[in-house]
Amino acid sequence: MITEFGKALRKLRIEEDERLLDMSKRINKSSAFISAVERGDKSPPMGFEELVIVAYKLTESSADELRSAADASRRAFTIEPKSPLERDTAGLMARRMNSTMNTLSADELEKILAILRKEGSDR
Repeated sequence: MITEFGKALRKLRIEEDERLLDMSKRINKSSAFISAVERGDKSPPMGFEELVIVAYKLTESSADELRSAADASRRAFTIEPKSPLERDTAGLMARRMNSTMNTLSADELEKILAILRKEGSDR
């Protein structure tokens, strides 16, 4: 199933009049890997969209759209906390979001999202 990120990646490649091999050379990833991401067979790894953003010198709005599409297309997220506070926060959030009875309300999730967006931590 083609994901939003796969569609965006393919659209970018077509707009640039590039083949998979051309994009492969630009971002230093195999054409088979890029094809699998475009088709939705592979989830885009963390940071992959940043390679594309830099290689194609995307505008800030285009970069934000690509980041959003990448997040919407990921099956899982990896968090590598660097302090005990970050570890506790990440662990608690993951448990609350993954529990069978998600204990974070839509309002709470919106507040967390607003805090993260305010900090600009998605870049």
